[in-house]
Amino acid sequence: MKTVIVDNRISKKCINTLGESGFSILTLPSFPRLPSPVSAHPDMLLFFAGNTVFCHKEYLETASRELEVISGMGYKISVSDEKMSESYPEDILFNALSIGGRLYCKADSVSRLILDFTRENGIEIRNVKQGYAKCSVCAVSESAAITSDTGLCKAMRADGIDVLLISAGGISLSGYDTGFIGGCSGTDGRRIYFSGNIALHPDGKAIAEFCEKHGKEPVSLSDEPLYDIGTMFFI
Repeated sequence: MKTVIVDNRISKKCINTLGESGFSILTLPSFPRLPSPVSAHPDMLLFFAGNTVFCHKEYLETASRELEVISGMGYKISVSDEKMSESYPEDILFNALSIGGRLYCKADSVSRLILDFTRENGIEIRNVKQGYAKCSVCAVSESAAITSDTGLCKAMRADGIDVLLISAGGISLSGYDTGFIGGCSGTDGRRIYFSGNIALHPDGKAIAEFCEKHGKEPVSLSDEPLYDIGTMFFI
């Protein structure tokens, strides 16, 4: 059985749909070093690379049970003692996007452990201005992505990735003007799951068609408007 890692504040409707789809659900506890609205977002707390998952040393203590579950599934836990706080950019230590054999991130603010791992494995690093690279992008496949960030769009297109640029907005996130498309989605095999109803997004039709164009089925987890809960990780 596959496991999906989610923010503990994900709606019951989304939880029910994920459970009915056959997933074991692992909810992450909040990390007080991060701003409250994003303190349990998987894409702010964890970075997966191969069979290694990176996280902060203090979060290993906060989420010991959850990380033990992940470790038990064959993942090595690599911990960082770098400074992490609710102030940008000290909150984006693990917010990096891996797609198409490259790592897109704000290189001066991402964990050195991630950068070292990336270089050691021959993966190219693309330095971008957007610090929230992971939550800004829905990775449809290794060669296709959706984002509202023009800088990331330009960088990925330069590397040959097919990018659908959507309008900003249409995704809620408490305490912020808007959430991100990556933060309300997660990809598992041939399906892309959205926390809410993709049809309610202003570009919902284009998003669904883009997913289908690349052989993926868009799945709305509820009838609610889209809301950013941090990328859903399927492992």
